[in-house]
Amino acid sequence: MKFSVHVPATSANLGPGFDCMGIAIELFNEMRVETGHPFSVEITGESANLLPANEENAVVKTMRVLFERAGCADMDHEWRLSLQNNIPVASGLGSSASAIVGGLLLANALVEHAGRTPLTSRQLLDIAVELEGHPDNVAPALLGGASLSYMDEHGTHTFSVPVPADLCFVVAVPYFTLHTEKSRTVVPETVSRADAVFNIAQASRLTLALSTGNLDFLRGGFADRLHEPYRKSLVPGYEDVRHAAIRGGALTLTLSGAGPSLLAWCQDEGAAWQAADLMTLAWREHGVPCRAEVYRPYCRETVVHILSD
Repeated sequence: MKFSVHVPATSANLGPGFDCMGIAIELFNEMRVETGHPFSVEITGESANLLPANEENAVVKTMRVLFERAGCADMDHEWRLSLQNNIPVASGLGSSASAIVGGLLLANALVEHAGRTPLTSRQLLDIAVELEGHPDNVAPALLGGASLSYMDEHGTHTFSVPVPADLCFVVAVPYFTLHTEKSRTVVPETVSRADAVFNIAQASRLTLALSTGNLDFLRGGFADRLHEPYRKSLVPGYEDVRHAAIRGGALTLTLSGAGPSLLAWCQDEGAAWQAADLMTLAWREHGVPCRAEVYRPYCRETVVHILSD
């Protein structure tokens, strides 16, 4: 049997929604597993030469966690895995969340195919959050669309947030990586009451803009004070690229996840491509080559497909 899954890239935080908000976009990692073959891993695409093609691969490790949780530890062999990576690694676009979600879904499909009891969507989300450490990327990667999540003593709670039909993004990816671990070290453990109040208002503003479809609410002064002021110092040319995006017609700009990719929010694809050109030029003036593409949000749940020969 052959199973495949296309897992979307995600942008976490969305500015003021630090560690609790995220959105899926139409850029995908493609993963395929085929039974009846000796264990092997083939990787093509983004960072293929840098990622382990063995038991240490993140997708493989996640699949084995699923087998163990489903009581099917005996199923960790006799299959081969093919990975086509299109999501840049260590760029703030959820590549690790993609590996986790894809691994869980493929392994769960193998469990069901073997006549065992697969895990529920809720169980898959709980494991994904456990492995990733926070829900902001894995929730939209699994469920699609925009998500608002929080964690308490009862576990993780995730809610879908409406996505306006005219929303599109410029995803500008500079040609350098920024690992989340490094980016988190610059974020302070505590903030002032004024900054906390500011972020409550801004996160509410974002939720209002998405839920009403009035994206004009994001124009002028939409910002974050919990993480972006500290992380932008790790991204050369950040301010000039932000101003370029606004000049090009973007509503606002946010750091994608931990960075260094930047997300320009737009209502019109023509303006988005103009903003993309200006952002690329601005970054080049700082000696930073990049690529900028326009994507729509991806608003479907991620599912596994059975492939025929």
